Amino acid sequence: MSDSTPQEEDIVGDRVLVGLQSVRVSRLSTHPIPIAAGTLIAVAGQGPKDSNGAGKSSLLAQISLLHADEQWRFGSGAPAAVDLLFNSEDAGGEDRWGNADHGYVIGVFAPAAGTLDQLQARALTVWIRIDRNSQKGPRLKLRWQDGLHLPAGGSEDEREQAADTVWQALPPRAVPRARRQDVAARDLPRTLYGEHVRCVSFLSTSVRASAAPNLLAQPLNEISKRRIFEAIAALTGIDRELETERQARHHEYDLLQKANAVKSELATWEESTQVIEGGIDARDQARGHVAEAADRWRSRTARLLHEALQRSAEIQVEVAGIDIEIEKASRTVQELVRQVAELADNKAFTQRQQAAMSTFNKRDGEDRELGNQIATLEHQIEETDRRLREAREAARDADGRDEPTANRERADADTNLEVAVKAVGVAEKVLSDAEASLHDAESGRDLARQQIDVLAAEGISGICLLDAVVLSAQQRPKWEPALWPYREAAVVDSEDLDRASVLLAGIPGSTLIAANLTTSARHVGLPGNANPQYDLSGFLASLDARVTSRPNPDRVHDDAGLVIIGGFPSPVTGRAARIVAARERVRQESESRQQAEKKWKAASQQVTAAERRQKGARAAVEASQLDVLIGSLRKRDQTTREERAKLTPVLGAAVAERNEVIRLEGVRQKEIQSLQHQKTTLDGTNKAQRAKRENLEKERSQLGLPELTAQWGGALDSASEHLLALPDNQQSWTADDWWEEARHLISTAISECFPPAASGSMPTEITGLLGEFRQRGPGSGRRAQAAFAQLHHALHVYLRQHEGTDQYERQQIAIHRKERYESLNAAQIGHSEAIQASRAHRGALTSAIKKKLDDVAAEFDRLDKAHGGYGASLQYDEPPPPADPTEDWNWDVTPIWRRAHGRRHIPYNRRANTAQIDDRAIKLVCAAAAASGTGRPLLLVLDELGRNLGKQHRREAVALLGQIGRESGITVVGALQDDMESYAIGACGEYVKLRRSSDSSPYNEEPVIVGYDEHTPRVELLRAWLTGNGYREPA
Repeated sequence: MSDSTPQEEDIVGDRVLVGLQSVRVSRLSTHPIPIAAGTLIAVAGQGPKDSNGAGKSSLLAQISLLHADEQWRFGSGAPAAVDLLFNSEDAGGEDRWGNADHGYVIGVFAPAAGTLDQLQARALTVWIRIDRNSQKGPRLKLRWQDGLHLPAGGSEDEREQAADTVWQALPPRAVPRARRQDVAARDLPRTLYGEHVRCVSFLSTSVRASAAPNLLAQPLNEISKRRIFEAIAALTGIDRELETERQARHHEYDLLQKANAVKSELATWEESTQVIEGGIDARDQARGHVAEAADRWRSRTARLLHEALQRSAEIQVEVAGIDIEIEKASRTVQELVRQVAELADNKAFTQRQQAAMSTFNKRDGEDRELGNQIATLEHQIEETDRRLREAREAARDADGRDEPTANRERADADTNLEVAVKAVGVAEKVLSDAEASLHDAESGRDLARQQIDVLAAEGISGICLLDAVVLSAQQRPKWEPALWPYREAAVVDSEDLDRASVLLAGIPGSTLIAANLTTSARHVGLPGNANPQYDLSGFLASLDARVTSRPNPDRVHDDAGLVIIGGFPSPVTGRAARIVAARERVRQESESRQQAEKKWKAASQQVTAAERRQKGARAAVEASQLDVLIGSLRKRDQTTREERAKLTPVLGAAVAERNEVIRLEGVRQKEIQSLQHQKTTLDGTNKAQRAKRENLEKERSQLGLPELTAQWGGALDSASEHLLALPDNQQSWTADDWWEEARHLISTAISECFPPAASGSMPTEITGLLGEFRQRGPGSGRRAQAAFAQLHHALHVYLRQHEGTDQYERQQIAIHRKERYESLNAAQIGHSEAIQASRAHRGALTSAIKKKLDDVAAEFDRLDKAHGGYGASLQYDEPPPPADPTEDWNWDVTPIWRRAHGRRHIPYNRRANTAQIDDRAIKLVCAAAAASGTGRPLLLVLDELGRNLGKQHRREAVALLGQIGRESGITVVGALQDDMESYAIGACGEYVKLRRSSDSSPYNEEPVIVGYDEHTPRVELLRAWLTGNGYREPA
């Protein structure tokens, strides 16, 4: 293969990956990793804290890159591959290391099985160089060479330097047409594997996110049916066929667009041509309209002359009748005026009317005032009676107390309550202090805690003196007062004494006692040490020599005259003793607070009772006052009612008189109004008759008989004869109807000859006449009729001049229309052929997809029954192809399985046990991989293997993946979390553990690689072969 040409394809052939090496890739070490084919390879990790950060995802990503996984988008230059390079910022060492400007992913391909000689004879080493910033060439470059060519060295640095040397020694594969010395990213898949798919990956990593859904990275029932199909398509390789189908639809769409463009151009030409044809047709129609308008104009003149003659005779008869009616109405009006004057002049009735209204207004005002007074008194009586009842009810709470006695009891109760509240506050404060002391004792913060915390922060351990000493009952009288002055002292090791003194310089008054000093053997009976770490025998011996103990009372004194009294009720040494004393104090203070609260509640009840009696006593006083007030109001109410009763007869007489004069006045006014209405009606009638006579005389003068006779140009009788000769439907037309017809016809002819778009071509003569014809405002109709004859003549001359030109243009348009329709027909035929080809390809693809889905369903059923299930399958329907060529042809696939023996299949998205769903997801992935039928060894890359599975199903998952690898020859590489390792070791054929013990190192340590079962010899053979090419590990 070293003599291969630049056009070589499928150089790997049926060989598989047997070795992998990384240089400057993520944080992976440069140690070669042997790869056992046809089994499950478990990839684990051990970082500084857990498996995260060990580079598992980066290792899986570079394996998928070596196998030309299409999800790297090689056609776009595989830009995401740059993210595989070592990045110091991601490693947290940007201040110590630099970013890798380039790196290498190296794969060794060889037969899946065979001896060492066979490995060496058919081995192929593939190098992929990744450049972070490549301005002169592609970021991804490919070189290869027969045999084993790996960088060797005793350290990471030596192997990195050797990698650059080996790369330079590898022969570049020139591409003359592209003027390149190396195969670039877009040619990498075809060069390595031709048209074969060798890898399907599910990565859940930021290094390169998978475009296809990962059926093992999330619960299966949360994935849509469309996304499940996409995952199966990626696993079986039919996704590329779907992409080819989409491109065929896009080609069909392009031809449709081309046909539509031709059709659009034709429509545009037709649109412009129709404008020209429309102009020609419009001028033809205008010629007919002009002739018809002349006929309508003459019929109008005949109708006007005929109607004018008839109307003149009718006006003469009407004027004579109007004069007779006016004379008769004038005599009747004079009689009505006399009758109205007699009714209006009646002085006696007017005086009676004024006296009756004055008397009524006076009596009615008096009655209203008395009624208002009665209503006010009734309201006051009701309100006072209500208050009296409420006061008597409240007075019952006085319990026999008068108001001064109740006030005195209330003052005494308030004083007692104030004393009780103060007592509760004092008790709560004392209890809070006792609880704080207890909390400090329990947490060890009651004695010397500040000094001990400061020393602990600097790594010096210490303890309170009283916590470091143990006293017996016989030792307490002497040693408790002797130790009491040092209760705030901190005990530290004698070797730390000087350093501790410096650290406590900021806390004046701090006391330190050195522990672990030597003591004389003659001192006996010293207290014991509570903590063996702190031996205080030296301090206690010195203190014993300085003090003397005396009883009654228990005390100690020294030569300086210092005396310390003992007799403590409870032990003061030892934290447990201090905690017991503090708890006893809290109990006592809690009881005191409860007693204070009881007294406070009793005082509160006394205040409530005193307040109730005080309100009752005040209500009794108010009730006596209200009783007197209500009697006074009732007397006033009785007096007012008597006064109103006396006024009632007088008011009734005034009301009767008022009603009578009002009735008589109404009768008189109706008579006067009736007479005045008759007079007004007659006056209006005479006025209307005179106006009508004037209008008739004016109308006769405006008939214009002389002008109409001149326009007609013939005898008066001939106008009537012309009208009688018209069709029956036009016999009833008026002059306005004939004018509107003529006006409409001439306007239509002008609009057809000169549409708005061609108004500039109108002759000047026609433009001027048309302006007069279309004027608005008063007299516009008359001016239009005056301009009609001249406008008609000018338009007739214009149309006669353009008649020859219109005929020539019609002939040219017919020729061009034929040519353009022939072009449209050719484009539509091409689109039709593309549709047939696309449908044929889609039909074949549909059969292939169904066949592949049936194969996956059969394998899914076999795996489910073979591994604890009751049978599984897939449901799908053939969807119509999308109308948009840019959209994918989305299929919906529904995984189904039996939940019990002999039961029907249940869809995957039905509620079920989570572990059961995850188990079927693994089987579905394995079934799709096994049914892929690529013709070459397949590699399945899975990230976060078994992340969502329980303990039992994790064990079954890895066992299933391992069995699939053995049975179908599929190599499964899966990354594991920490808790999956124990399950994977028992099922995998090879175990790879990436290690990095500290973040202070940029790269991992040498990985742990172990082969299991029948793969153990193969792993060891590959390890020896890969590391035997000058590679030696340091001792």
